[in-house]
Amino acid sequence: MLSEGVSQTSDRPLMDLVRRVGPISVEDLAERMSVTPTAIRVRLTRLVESGLIERVQESVGRGRPKFLYRASPLAQRKLGQNYTDLAMVLWDEVMHSVDDPKIRRELFTRITDRLAESFSGQMRGEEWSSRLVQLGGLLHQRGVETEVSSGEMGQTILRQLSCPYFELAEVDRDICALERRMFEKVVGHGLTLSHCRLDGDRSCDFEPDQSSNEPTTVLA
Repeated sequence: MLSEGVSQTSDRPLMDLVRRVGPISVEDLAERMSVTPTAIRVRLTRLVESGLIERVQESVGRGRPKFLYRASPLAQRKLGQNYTDLAMVLWDEVMHSVDDPKIRRELFTRITDRLAESFSGQMRGEEWSSRLVQLGGLLHQRGVETEVSSGEMGQTILRQLSCPYFELAEVDRDICALERRMFEKVVGHGLTLSHCRLDGDRSCDFEPDQSSNEPTTVLA
């Protein structure tokens, strides 16, 4: 999943060029992309702030230092990654090639536990609504467009405006149940998926389950 730094369509070609030929100067980038150096500097500033590009000083002897730009280690890890095909194959093999329902349930539980653990270590406090807010922030850091707000009844709602598993969910909506269960383990409270992007809604909304006051187990 790409960082917010390359969310704008004008940034990706520049990012790809820097990754291929960098370290490279502003002037060389401007010439290669047929735009002004000023336009290049604006985009580079955005990408440097996002952590995807690094500015390095070139030693040119006496006089004003010259700066070059190169892809950061973060960019090398993030850009070009696409696990959709692998995830779909693995999900199909794990959840649909196992005939024993008990084994499938155990696998489902183990997968949700592993996913929850990747968030739980970064959570603070035990109050579930606070943990839901923190979860929204962690998802946003991972590139999932997320917001947390209050509903009409004052309940805390986690809204995902982008889905990290959209193609997989289109094939098998059990992935939505897995994500909901994983969120429950992270925040320690039952949740309901009240709206879903697969149904044409603007976002996937996770609200507190009002049918039960029993908290779920929080994974530490």
